[in-house]
Amino acid sequence: MPHPRELLGKYVSYTMDPGGSSSSRGLVNGLLPDQTTKMSVAIYEGAEPKTAVDTHQVWTFTFLKYCPGCVTFTSLTGGDILTGPMSGCYLCKYNRLGQKLAHIGTAHSMTSQESVKAKQAWVSFVGRPDVTAVTGGNPSDFFDLGEIKAAMFAGGPIPDIAGYFASGEAFAMLLARVPMNQTPMGVRLTKVAAFKKMTLQPWSSIAAMRRFQI
Repeated sequence: MPHPRELLGKYVSYTMDPGGSSSSRGLVNGLLPDQTTKMSVAIYEGAEPKTAVDTHQVWTFTFLKYCPGCVTFTSLTGGDILTGPMSGCYLCKYNRLGQKLAHIGTAHSMTSQESVKAKQAWVSFVGRPDVTAVTGGNPSDFFDLGEIKAAMFAGGPIPDIAGYFASGEAFAMLLARVPMNQTPMGVRLTKVAAFKKMTLQPWSSIAAMRRFQI
């Protein structure tokens, strides 16, 4: 499977799941399991999306869904993980029965009902003695407004920011959806417009931030 730097500037036949509300039934230790999808998407290459051609290579990963008001999680030992879309949410790696990744589903504002609920669940969870080595970051902190505008296609939606975890490294990715009238034969394409390596912070530093206070 390609490293993120090999995907830079290429197109993938993929549209990110925007996430949404999910039932709180099935919560395990305050976290919501089984919110993942195995993905294998075609990679296209070309100077412009209209002339992009299928490279006959695939990008495989597990997608971890965003659920506002919930903390979703998955194992980091089963391959690459993509999660998003990101705005103010934090992603945290931790150890508990193996290394895992959590998407803390805050929404709307720091004090919204969904944000408070997600943060309360996470703070309670990381207080457990069997949860260790917690580090994290917010991929949306790695791109400014100018970079997002530069990646946007004319007539297209605002690009999505995602978190990507591969081979022990964490990345922030900027994914720009291509308008359907600019793609070959109506294929849905998304451009991997940018990626940056993330330096994850210890949980103690994140917990002290104002936007993470409950």
